[in-house]
Amino acid sequence: MNDTVFWILTLLVIVVLIYAVVRIIGIEKHYKELLNKQKELEKKQSEFVTKISENIYEIVENTYKEVYDKGEECLSEDVVHKEKELLNVTGDLLEFLRIKSGKVSILHEKFNLNNVLNEVAGRLGNVYEGKRTEVIFDIDNTIPRYLIGDARNLEKALFNVLEFALHRMERGELSLEISMFKNRDTHIELQFKISDDAEGLQPDTLEKLFFPYYDEEKKSYFGLGLYVAKTLIELMGGTISVHSDQTKGTTFLISLPFELLDANERRNYRLPTKSLTAKKVFICDIHLNAALAAKKMFAYFRHEVTVMDKEEFLRKKVSFDGYDIVVLHPFFLRYKKIEGALRHLKAKRDDIKIVALDALLHRQAHELPAHLVDKVFVKPLTQERVFELIVNLFTIKPIKAQKVYNDDNELIYRGEITPKRGVTRASFADFKGMRLLIVEDDVINQKVLTNLLKESGIELTLADNGWKAVNIIKENNRPFDLVLMDINMPIMDGYTATQMIRTDEMYDSLPIVAFTALALEDEREKIFESGMNAFLTKPLDIGRLYTAFSLFYDTKNTQANNASGSQKRYAGRIVSNAVIDMRKGLRHANNNEGLYAEVLREFLDAYGKSDEVFATLVKEHRYEQLKLLLLDMKGLTATIGATDMFDLVTTVHQKLLYKQEEELIKFVAPYRDRLQMLRVTIEKYLKKEKNA
Repeated sequence: MNDTVFWILTLLVIVVLIYAVVRIIGIEKHYKELLNKQKELEKKQSEFVTKISENIYEIVENTYKEVYDKGEECLSEDVVHKEKELLNVTGDLLEFLRIKSGKVSILHEKFNLNNVLNEVAGRLGNVYEGKRTEVIFDIDNTIPRYLIGDARNLEKALFNVLEFALHRMERGELSLEISMFKNRDTHIELQFKISDDAEGLQPDTLEKLFFPYYDEEKKSYFGLGLYVAKTLIELMGGTISVHSDQTKGTTFLISLPFELLDANERRNYRLPTKSLTAKKVFICDIHLNAALAAKKMFAYFRHEVTVMDKEEFLRKKVSFDGYDIVVLHPFFLRYKKIEGALRHLKAKRDDIKIVALDALLHRQAHELPAHLVDKVFVKPLTQERVFELIVNLFTIKPIKAQKVYNDDNELIYRGEITPKRGVTRASFADFKGMRLLIVEDDVINQKVLTNLLKESGIELTLADNGWKAVNIIKENNRPFDLVLMDINMPIMDGYTATQMIRTDEMYDSLPIVAFTALALEDEREKIFESGMNAFLTKPLDIGRLYTAFSLFYDTKNTQANNASGSQKRYAGRIVSNAVIDMRKGLRHANNNEGLYAEVLREFLDAYGKSDEVFATLVKEHRYEQLKLLLLDMKGLTATIGATDMFDLVTTVHQKLLYKQEEELIKFVAPYRDRLQMLRVTIEKYLKKEKNA
């Protein structure tokens, strides 16, 4: 019996050993397969690097030529597409090469996280405008306002991952959740969770997700953005992982270390008075998750917040009487019973505030009655933007934007820049001798601007943060003619830098133009209140850049410095820029300057405020009267040489002729802005003509 047991045990041991050997062989085989697959991926990546290295110069130069040297109209879709391609695709290519060559350095500097998130949202909005995808920022209330780390590389990483997800989506929700974990002392870890509800990724796609490749058939590069994001995250000391479910969508999880600027600062935002706290807020959005994220933001300021989902809100008869702030998606404000209830309530209570919570990619609030809505607020939200919203809603006397004057004590133009058509790189030679300070920390944007302007004769000076810009301006013996100011920068952002510059009266007349990705209404107000004159949106539009130069440089310089006195007076008054070609207008007046001035005065008296009439006619669908106004404006603007305004009214007139009335609302703001620019230019001319 003992022998039988012995042999059975021996046999079992042999079987186990054989099984173990087979398993080891299988594991080794699997390991070799993985190793070969890894080597194959590395080989493909190496080939990819070689391909890019061989043609990167050609790619960048060709893109520059397509954008800058064709002379196509700046408003054409093709040129706009090439602009975005230049800043997105070429930017990733350049970043890829900088990573491979070890040129990427990680900064350890103070930055405002809200500015980073605003830039990310702005870039997404510029590229994917029109998509019906809801973008949500769900930010934990413990997240500090200021951090120490690398703002620019954080922005690039977050944008690239969000863009990857958004590119695959047509509708649904894309969310960025941010939470904080404290490690020790001032060291923290932020977790960024990016989730979509699109169809999940296949396992083979997940396997090679962070490895870029070149598609020979399509002659295109794929996967660059995620590779750049992953590499930057790892260089910053963080990690990124991805999980995907076919039915639930894809989730990226990013962890990054940062330092607190002040470990003892527990509240990042304090409302200026107690009366602004403890408000009662009602929120309803067609996306419940967006409403819940908004609730968290308002609750931070000790507000009592009620959130209701879409179905319940439409089913119930909600009384708004007990609330101080009503936040609704524009969808609900089109319901007559809801609009009527709010209109009745506002007539009874002037202290209630109605906020339209619009979407980043698919705006609808422009169709709402302005007298009903106190503020249009565009998602995704951040703590800082909600803080500013509350203050602006309830401040009885709003803080006036700082006025900026030139040497003649004339108010310098403040507003949006409209593009000049047909601008090429050669066009900027018109501004030879201008001294330009570019305040921009992104290397790619610096390259775009310096390549564009390097042969123009413009004197360029670069600063990569606001603190350096302030010092350069104050230590420079020769004054600058214009400052192009980025908003999101480390150490000191563009808002703070501008405010510091304006504290010195000698820089009151220095034109400062913001360069930003996010140009929502509340951000525009912040831009002007900080003391800036106007803003340019990213990606760069060279037609708008040209207009900015012509507006702010031509007001102080003429091209007839060596002319006779009479010629100087003539050149000082008769100017041609993107707003108005006065020489053309003067020809229509038979070169009679007095007659031309009289025509301009009559134009201002009769149509100087026609933007208000235009907006009313569009809102009230009075299309026959609108057609008459447009016909008048076409004739007058052509006569006085206001070609930019003429182009706009011609386009609007065509919309009417082709029965495209639904598009007219889009032209209310451009009509107002261009008319304002035209009015300022004419008033300046008339003042000089009077004093001549």
